[in-house]
Amino acid sequence: MLARIVLVLCLAALASAAVIPVGSKEPKCSEYYLPICTREYNPVCGTDGVTYPNECVLCLGNMEDKVNTLISRMGEC
Repeated sequence: MLARIVLVLCLAALASAAVIPVGSKEPKCSEYYLPICTREYNPVCGTDGVTYPNECVLCLGNMEDKVNTLISRMGEC
């Protein structure tokens, strides 16, 4: 029984570490008045490999598609 508990805890730790890719960051979606985004071009690269025109548009995509794409890096992918 103890071995199962340890195994479950280890798997949970591995799964939680795999959720956020190294070097990525959470977008600050609370700073925007979604679904309204400016047309300012300040590109961000999402962890899905898509270049978004700005962080707000990434947040809007997350909201519409019910996903949690993070920012892989600033700039185009």
